[in-house]
Amino acid sequence: MVGSSLFRRTPVSLLNLCAQPARAVVSIGGVSFALLLIFMQLGFRGAVGNTAVIVYGKLKGDIVMRSLDYVHLYEPKTIDRAWMEIVASHPNVASVDPFFIMLQRWQNPPRNESCESAPPDGSFRTVGMMAMELDRPVIDLPDLTPLLEQIKDPDALLIDSATRAEYGPQNCKRFSDQDISFFAELGGRSTRIAGVFKLGTGLATNGAVLISDVGFSRRSPVDTQRRASLGLVRLRPNVDAESTRRELEDWLMERDSHAAMSVQLLTMDEQKKWERRRWLNETPIGMIFTMGVLLSFIIGAAIVYMVLATDVTSRISEFATMKAMGYSEWFVAGIVLRQAWILALAGYVISALCAEVLYRVTVGLSGIPTFMTWERMLGVAAMAVVMCTFSGLLAIRSLWRADPATLF
Repeated sequence: MVGSSLFRRTPVSLLNLCAQPARAVVSIGGVSFALLLIFMQLGFRGAVGNTAVIVYGKLKGDIVMRSLDYVHLYEPKTIDRAWMEIVASHPNVASVDPFFIMLQRWQNPPRNESCESAPPDGSFRTVGMMAMELDRPVIDLPDLTPLLEQIKDPDALLIDSATRAEYGPQNCKRFSDQDISFFAELGGRSTRIAGVFKLGTGLATNGAVLISDVGFSRRSPVDTQRRASLGLVRLRPNVDAESTRRELEDWLMERDSHAAMSVQLLTMDEQKKWERRRWLNETPIGMIFTMGVLLSFIIGAAIVYMVLATDVTSRISEFATMKAMGYSEWFVAGIVLRQAWILALAGYVISALCAEVLYRVTVGLSGIPTFMTWERMLGVAAMAVVMCTFSGLLAIRSLWRADPATLF
């Protein structure tokens, strides 16, 4: 009993790993690399979700009115503004404001010859074209308000500073005040750059501009007086969005039965979830990162299995001796499982620290919004334990073949 108690206090699993320091370092490095891949894939996948709703996050509205044919933010189709007026008449509604958005053709402004990698003059790109009624602004950006006066001219625009360099900024990197007064072609019309704002472009395009509703009409087939891309419903204070959404559906259908076949109402939170789900689950970009997480998990499991299987094989005589001394097979197997958990813990700590550094580097170099979250940290920790436990269970199969009789 004394020997057994003493043995139980001996960290056999840790000692086994430390007996060969070089192998231990390589093993922990392999697990760390696999978990780092998972962190990065989840980070990029999270960035897809964050970027998908970056515009919605700045729109003023509690409920979104959209077409039943809605595809994504930059391909929303249109709804009849008469339905917006019906919804606006509900006693719980403070206002319903139109928002206009679509993809449009952009032709770069004159090229700065000092930019070595600048695209040629007149290069065409697809840009996100947004618009609103300037006396009813729906984008919640304090820095934007003073600039709205500049786009009362239908042939003037504000350009998002997040727009990529391929759209022709004069400083070769990003749009700034240096680009003001230059002309680009938007939707086939020469348009003056009147200012720069900061919002974010989303996933469907690498550039975004804001113009007036009149300017939007001149550059699209949409009659902004009769139709809108989205209706943004703002509710009165202390009104529940979800219950009011259901009331508004009934209110609208009672007054226009045709609306049921053309318009849909979602709370802003529901719309954000819908947009995220669409980009993560129904587009190649989201599926790529999801598959990346799965492959990283498999790679990590394979690394841990090879490490543990090799260690078990090299120590098979030691484990057989322990069984001959009276220790149960599950006790011996527990040593291997604890080795797996030590690898999981060490690999997790290292990979989490490295991931935090790489997230910050990614944000600094590319602007991709990759941030560490508690949910992700807990999720990867759980994946690390499952991955290493699974590999450990596979590795201990050879322990059942460790026959003490072969030692004598």
